[in-house]
Amino acid sequence: MRIVALVVGAVTAVLLLAGCVPERSFPTSGAAGSAAPVAASPVADTDAATTTGTTVTRVIDGDTFVVDGGTEVRVLGIDSCEAPTAGGRRATRAAEDAILGQAVRLTTEPGVDLDRYGRQLRYVSYADGDFAEMMVRADHTAIYTKGRNDASAAVQARLRSLDGNGRTCGTAATSSTRQPAPVVGNPSPKPQPKPRPAVSPRAPQPRPVAAAPRPAAASYKNCTEARAAGVTPLHRGEPGYAAKLDRDGDGVACE
Repeated sequence: MRIVALVVGAVTAVLLLAGCVPERSFPTSGAAGSAAPVAASPVADTDAATTTGTTVTRVIDGDTFVVDGGTEVRVLGIDSCEAPTAGGRRATRAAEDAILGQAVRLTTEPGVDLDRYGRQLRYVSYADGDFAEMMVRADHTAIYTKGRNDASAAVQARLRSLDGNGRTCGTAATSSTRQPAPVVGNPSPKPQPKPRPAVSPRAPQPRPVAAAPRPAAASYKNCTEARAAGVTPLHRGEPGYAAKLDRDGDGVACE
């Protein structure tokens, strides 16, 4: 029996050395094996932003301008001082220096198109970068806070981090109220009015002429129509002023 066992063992060893015994396979763990990549779930992009290129033909103020074709654009996310104020004049000059006559790219915020005045609400980039970010760094422009800010949360956060000085607008420009210079020495006597001739009681008195009725105040559908008429800005109490044209309720419409 010992001999038989030795013979069987020898034969088995020979077969193993010759590769006749099939190699045993072992499962491979997920960490060591090469697993197939998992496909990402597709995301519907129904509100993708669109970007168009155009040229600025006129600057209205620090956050509003007109492009080719007469379209009026309002910059998303910022609010510059009103045009008649000292800060507004600084903002307008800054915008003119940056983009007037220059090519810009207008990008939509998904779900946002026009404001209540019919102006396009757009992000604006120009040769030196993002227009809103450039403007908000100065004290004539701040992040928009007068109502709903239609810029994205990320854009608002970025603008807020750059807006360290808010707005310093000053008062609106008014007509000169300079007092006359004092008279040096003895002033000359005022001329005395000439005596009015006596009127005979029998002479018929002229009948007063009724004043002509004042013409009705002009009205405008929107600021574009008012600007075309050359009457902007309109101040509260002036013909043509209407609350619907005063977008921020400060008494100055279509600034």
